[in-house]
Amino acid sequence: MENFAVAKPSEHVPAGRWRRLLLALAGAGMLAAIFLAYLQPAFIVDLANRIYLCF
Repeated sequence: MENFAVAKPSEHVPAGRWRRLLLALAGAGMLAAIFLAYLQPAFIVDLANRIYLCF
């Protein structure tokens, strides 16, 4: 059986890991907000009209 290094609670967590976690949470929050916006029919119609009027 191999020995794996297990982080102790007192050890410092690298800043890169926190940044990656924060970016992942921000991305998930943005995707959730977009998903919830698409559940409103008035928003979809307004967005379609805006895109259609560009052409």
